[in-house]
Amino acid sequence: MDMTETKQLSSLKFFAKRYARANRITQRQALDLIAGQLGFTNWAKLITATKRDWIPSPDQMANIEAFVALPAAAFRAGRPEAMTRQFAYLEQAEDGVIGDHAYRLQVILHDVVMAGDGWTIKVPENPGAPPIVETSAGNDGKCAVLNPEFLKKALSIARDRAAQVRGEISTDWPRRSTKPDKDGVVRHPLWGSDSDIWFCLHCDGKITGRQIAQNLWHCPGCGASPPDIFDTAFWCEDAGASLGPVKTDSAVNRSETEFRVVDDRPKLDLNEEKIVLLMRSALLDDATNISEKLGALHAEISVDNENDVWISLEEDLWPHNKEPTQVLIVAAQLGLEVELETMWSAIPFAWPGLGELTTSTSEFTQMMLDAYAQYGGSPDKKPKESECGCDQP
Repeated sequence: MDMTETKQLSSLKFFAKRYARANRITQRQALDLIAGQLGFTNWAKLITATKRDWIPSPDQMANIEAFVALPAAAFRAGRPEAMTRQFAYLEQAEDGVIGDHAYRLQVILHDVVMAGDGWTIKVPENPGAPPIVETSAGNDGKCAVLNPEFLKKALSIARDRAAQVRGEISTDWPRRSTKPDKDGVVRHPLWGSDSDIWFCLHCDGKITGRQIAQNLWHCPGCGASPPDIFDTAFWCEDAGASLGPVKTDSAVNRSETEFRVVDDRPKLDLNEEKIVLLMRSALLDDATNISEKLGALHAEISVDNENDVWISLEEDLWPHNKEPTQVLIVAAQLGLEVELETMWSAIPFAWPGLGELTTSTSEFTQMMLDAYAQYGGSPDKKPKESECGCDQP
């Protein structure tokens, strides 16, 4: 990996870190989202591509920089379809009107997105993929795209823009990438290798040079983008020599429009992380002093496959005869069963009884420091060189 690749990867990781912090998602989620914007299914696939000399173009880096400025609420809620609506304020959006209905048209990483009140039309970069029309749930049949005449005009505008985008892509690529020679040999627009047979990372089959060029380097089987197309099936023992033609879904008419109804209302998905968060919050509600607060924070909380909750409370921090009332109330509200048990482990501070005398963390901290100073020395104090027990003067 040369210095340019290293710099580009570092920049992508920086953007992912900034995106994760701004939107309160994990670094791994942010990396996968960044990879997705570049046409990869996840970050690991992107790293695999970089090992084969792929690097993002300046335009792609600019698009990623614009992407990190957008909110990730739709992804955190498990609704990536709703994300397209968040792009409406980007500067490159084009405003227009069909009849009495306003729309915004824009290009997002080579996909054309047209959006209006309660509807979105997406024409993918992939020429073999059908346009996708999305409407919001609960629009009572009043959405503009449900009118055949309106939809026809909107699709015409979006498709014309998509044709322009694909033309711009072809102009940027080597001529050999879109025009096979007499033997059907074409050149990969990213890797630069030449071949008349190509392989998709996700499909067990061969793709001819003419097929892949005609489809703008998207797999005719699954629609994977150019970074997932290779001249050798390196994941197969025989490098793909025994594979037959890639399978395409003959039942799907790629010229038809795909309709989707998107229910973007917020829904509560009670997974283990959320249940543990609520249980710990309820424990803190039950805590009446610092010792019990520490016990709530120190408690081990686990959730089984049936969403039953196990809570282990530290004997020295939580009174053995105190029932966590708020925990039981919250569990009942969520329809969960709770099992309580006592555990003995290394507690964070000595003299846990000090925490029973106050509800103030600052007051407890001072009492703890005074106790350490009187009986055991300051906490976490490093010994001086003369105290280390060595023979050095």
